[in-house]
Amino acid sequence: MKESDKRILEAATRLFSEKGYNGVSTKEIASEAGVNEITIFRNFGTKAKLLQAVIRDFAVEGNIIEKVADDITDDIRKDLFIFADDYYMFLKNNIVMYKIQIKEINEDGARFTNSITYKEFIYYYLTAKKDEGIFNGDPNYVATLLVTSIMGMFTYEVFSSNIYDGYSYDDLIKRFIEDIIDKYVN
Repeated sequence: MKESDKRILEAATRLFSEKGYNGVSTKEIASEAGVNEITIFRNFGTKAKLLQAVIRDFAVEGNIIEKVADDITDDIRKDLFIFADDYYMFLKNNIVMYKIQIKEINEDGARFTNSITYKEFIYYYLTAKKDEGIFNGDPNYVATLLVTSIMGMFTYEVFSSNIYDGYSYDDLIKRFIEDIIDKYVN
């Protein structure tokens, strides 16, 4: 990564966290990073894409895929729990950026960059397990279900936690993953 890109990402992270996505201009970010505003647009395209780069490259735990790749065991039963738990903790540890994405981003550009690439990572993992004869489901469906369900649980916890009265996240996720295992793991 170029030094100027790193300075831009660091400045954007700091300013988005302090002022929110709509509360900061690219001109402010450029000034904070010590670069010309045109450098931001040349290197990132749009402010929305800059936010996605911040989320992808400067997340609290780093890149979710790198973390999970280190954690998985090649035992599909254990790994499904790891996929769910690591993703939930990733969202929790990056709650400021998550809230910015949910509440404020309104330009064209992909939202939830880490979630999209994470879903693809799970898809390829499950496809390999299907090729090995260990998994009998649709890899795309289950990967999508896992990511959207965890994100949904997290979103409700953040914005409407009373929906979980009588349940804990751990209980819900354990039951959810056990259901996936019962249905799709040979």
